[in-house]
Amino acid sequence: MSTWGYLLEFVGILIFLVLVHEAGHMVVAKWCGMRVERFSVFMGRPIASVTRGETQYAIGWLPIGGYVKISGMSRDEEIPEDLVPRAYYSATMWRKIATIAAGPLVNVLVAVVAFTAMYWIGIPNGGAPVARLAQVEVQSPAANAGMRPGDTVVAINGQTAVDPAVFRTILTAHPGALVHLTYAHDGTDVTRTVRLRSVTPTGAPCSPATQKGCIGHLGVGFGYGTAQAGPAVGVWKGIDYTWFVVRETGVRLFQTPTQVQSVIGVGAVYTEVASRGAATVLAFTGVLSLALAIFNLIPIPPLDGGHILFAVIERIRGRALSSAAFERAAVVGIALMLLLFVVVAQKDVINIANGTVLGK
Repeated sequence: MSTWGYLLEFVGILIFLVLVHEAGHMVVAKWCGMRVERFSVFMGRPIASVTRGETQYAIGWLPIGGYVKISGMSRDEEIPEDLVPRAYYSATMWRKIATIAAGPLVNVLVAVVAFTAMYWIGIPNGGAPVARLAQVEVQSPAANAGMRPGDTVVAINGQTAVDPAVFRTILTAHPGALVHLTYAHDGTDVTRTVRLRSVTPTGAPCSPATQKGCIGHLGVGFGYGTAQAGPAVGVWKGIDYTWFVVRETGVRLFQTPTQVQSVIGVGAVYTEVASRGAATVLAFTGVLSLALAIFNLIPIPPLDGGHILFAVIERIRGRALSSAAFERAAVVGIALMLLLFVVVAQKDVINIANGTVLGK
């Protein structure tokens, strides 16, 4: 697939994660008795819509994210008298929190499912060592023999083995010696006679005067098999890995916020890793879903965390906050998010231009 194909795939994943997030808000709002006016895929004025019951399901003209409109999210709304009891501002604190927290919670559940599926499919390079070559050093005896990454060592000096540790033992025991190699290349067995290099255990060339303590060096690195987990173990590992990512992402977000990547940087990373297989794409989806959940829980309006914070403050005060107070806080929050986005996006663009997409 081309880079543009991967970018479109990334956009599709991002849209899916936003939509399930908004769907969480909508479903729980309905369960809590609130009136959901609109569920929109994308932003802006609807270009297509259908109404089911009291909710309009629409597609906006601006292909960014999506949203759910719940009656009474703003106290300035004019709501018919008979619908006021079902407005957001009329709900109890716990119903408000449940409705708002449902979006991030769905993203967490998506991450658990993605990570669980990743373990079920199998993590590349997560299992035991195998005789398949992961790397071949340039101008090494292996490279001169025609060996390439992806080839599989079949036998050395006529001895076959599945465990590459056996092959390493044979190689290291013959510094400077000729060995007979058989390896599979593109489905065909190839046999070559190769003279190993004589090196110290640290990899430095041995002195011709003495071979004491030297080992044979072929110049290859063996790969690892795919680590798969059973149904129950996969679920447990998926939950455990979700908590690990939440913890590490939270620390990074709050300690060094400018090290967080923007959509630009994340998209660039995806184009690099998407070709590595389904397990890698699932891992990426899970991490991105958790990042969306954690970011939305930051307690500043208009993020979900800001709405939760205001619901708690209103409960403590015993009366509602004014729309003006929320709007002023939202303006500050939006300004902070825009500033962070500009700083992070600028860093990502520079990293991409320099070829350091991961920003290391």
